[in-house]
Amino acid sequence: ISPHTTWPGMALPEHYWVPSIAPSGLAIYEGAMFPEWSGALLIGALVSREVRRLEVANSKTGSEETLFSELNARIRDVRVGPEGAIYILTNATPGELIRVIRPQVQP
Repeated sequence: ISPHTTWPGMALPEHYWVPSIAPSGLAIYEGAMFPEWSGALLIGALVSREVRRLEVANSKTGSEETLFSELNARIRDVRVGPEGAIYILTNATPGELIRVIRPQVQP
């Protein structure tokens, strides 16, 4: 946290938020449960109380989507399980560990 947005000898980040979302945990989605999100960054946000999904291609950031804002909780961490589920840890009192899976479609 600083009043400086640039500094000699430092490169600007590829992506940032103004005002800050207070990013917390970050995971790269490489699971099979949500194949359309393959390679996307999942970023927890303490201030904006959500998860941001940020597309990345050729080392450049692309589209951004807000996820799970309905939880209305500060997101402390985001992880991807070996089965492809997304695990979200909240900073609530009491905190919660939420497992996000793709709903099963009934024939």
